Amino acid sequence: MGSNEIKKQNYCSQFSTLMNVIIKEVLTEKEIWKFIEFPKLLYKDCTCFVPPLDRGEFACLTRHPAMAFCDLRMWLAYRDGEIVGRIAGLINHKCNEIKQQRRIRFSWFDAVDDINVARALFAVVEEWGRAQNLVEICGPSRFSNMEKQAMLVDGFDHMPNVGADYNYPYYPQLLDNLHFEKEVDYIQYKIKIGSVPEKFDQLSKMLSEKYQVRLRKFATKEELKQCGLEFFHVLNRSYVNIFNFIPLTDEEIQWTIAENFQVADLKLSSVLEDKEGRIVGFAFCLPSLSEAFHKAGGKLFPCGWFHVLRALKHNKNVDMYLTGLLPEYQHTGIHVIYHKQLHENFIAKGFEYAFTSQQLETNVATRIWDRYEAEPYFRRRCYRKKIEL
Repeated sequence: MGSNEIKKQNYCSQFSTLMNVIIKEVLTEKEIWKFIEFPKLLYKDCTCFVPPLDRGEFACLTRHPAMAFCDLRMWLAYRDGEIVGRIAGLINHKCNEIKQQRRIRFSWFDAVDDINVARALFAVVEEWGRAQNLVEICGPSRFSNMEKQAMLVDGFDHMPNVGADYNYPYYPQLLDNLHFEKEVDYIQYKIKIGSVPEKFDQLSKMLSEKYQVRLRKFATKEELKQCGLEFFHVLNRSYVNIFNFIPLTDEEIQWTIAENFQVADLKLSSVLEDKEGRIVGFAFCLPSLSEAFHKAGGKLFPCGWFHVLRALKHNKNVDMYLTGLLPEYQHTGIHVIYHKQLHENFIAKGFEYAFTSQQLETNVATRIWDRYEAEPYFRRRCYRKKIEL
């Protein structure tokens, strides 16, 4: 999207001043790049920060397929001519309609440790929400559950995976001071990869026979990519009751496949099918790219690709990005079948630790980690607050 196209949008620049803080709406391509670059300056001395790839972030902010039913606006906070914060407001009309809510989301929030900066940034998002007759602000949350969401509240000494944000410890305190309250917490687990539990072999055979399910085999990565559309249609059904989730459109699915399946590893992807060949469960994992993205600094060229390729081939950590079962299979225990396969492949590839995706603290499926040497590693929180009329 060029700067002229951006200027054509019916957005008016908004300025607000609070304790020498000036809030300016992002309207041009140049300002979008400033919006993307700010966290790198804020976290330049932080060894745990994992910057996203610049081009991917720009594409997400300007042409994400969810913009067909979402409105997105961005603002930067300035003090003495320097950027000191950023925030985006996002109205997901589809989600509001499905869940019968009147909400505005806040996203891409980053700021210096100053309550006045945070207050000014959130005030402009709330004002937009108020003007749209919305009654609640929530987040951090982006277009869908396939994107980064929730704020880190525990685990600040660790580097997160590339599918999750890092933030300084003062962020939750800023939201507490602005009278936000907890809505839900997510937990990520770190699992030491030891031997496969003895019971898994017999248990997986018994479950496979009882429920007439089997692991699907892929000869090429292209076969896996072609399976992607069906894979995500299953996800739409299996995630239906998960907090903040709404079904992905085919356009969003194609976007997600393009973003993630380029570096897929057949040995780290597991699909369960029934006797008719229909997908009933899945798992998608990748070697950790956190260190590679940290070294790349948001850019694949000239050296970023080297770090990414090296991480894909030589790694001690693996990230478990997606796992799920169709609702009718969620209390059968058949997830043991793909966990066993993945565990064996993790060992064969020399991984020492696996990191789960974010899972709601109330999710009973997390009990499977009791069978392993696992520990909670990150806790992230989604917040909410009423918008005063």
